[in-house]
Amino acid sequence: MWVQLGHAYGQLGDAEAAHVAYLNATQAQPDLAAGHRHLGYVRRSTSRHEEGMRSLARALFLDPADLDVAELLLAEHGAAGMQASLAKAALAHADETRPTRRPIGLPASWLRSRARKAARRQDWKEAERLYAALTEIRATDPDAFLQLGHALNEQNKQQDAELAYRRAIACDPLYADPWLHLGYVLTAQGQDASAREAFAVVLRLAPDRLAAHPLLSRAERAGPGAAPPVESVPGLVLPPGLGERETAIWLLLAAKVQGRH
Repeated sequence: MWVQLGHAYGQLGDAEAAHVAYLNATQAQPDLAAGHRHLGYVRRSTSRHEEGMRSLARALFLDPADLDVAELLLAEHGAAGMQASLAKAALAHADETRPTRRPIGLPASWLRSRARKAARRQDWKEAERLYAALTEIRATDPDAFLQLGHALNEQNKQQDAELAYRRAIACDPLYADPWLHLGYVLTAQGQDASAREAFAVVLRLAPDRLAAHPLLSRAERAGPGAAPPVESVPGLVLPPGLGERETAIWLLLAAKVQGRH
């Protein structure tokens, strides 16, 4: 309704009234690309050029198939600048629409895709920004928090990474990966006892996930005999019900855990 009202005011030549109508459209339906697109157009036609370009970036973020808007942004900013403006639009959208638990849609898919590309080129700061925005949209998605933790960990932000991994665990306590990487970052912070607790959960949920740990190659080659005796690890209490292989892995980790993802 607001978009149509804006069109009507535009036909009458009342740009200011059209601006108000389109602004109301973006507030009433923040996920509707059309409202942001027409708000951008009317802002560019007045003295609000920079605001208009930000609105158009939001519109393209919400509707990546809009080639007309893409051409305008490309002409204005160039390829690199357009991607930067889209990233800012994604963060602004996440900030303005939280809290939300909507199902994943185009904005979340776009954020995840851009974040993965940033991670592949090892641009961890950009990956952190995008995954942080994704967690605002997908507040109960454990993988979003897991990937945010990885991006933080790669920047040696272990405390922040720990919080991200714990958020992932809170979303899905039976998801083994966050427990595994929580163990790694706790180890990096010298919190070996807490790390062993995290690894204990991994042993319960998915023992094979620990097979790649640098200390575990000896356990794979030599079997239980590679592990130190229980009495050599003061205060160690083994979880009940472990098999021989899991016990060997547990003792190796308890004796000396090192390395990070």
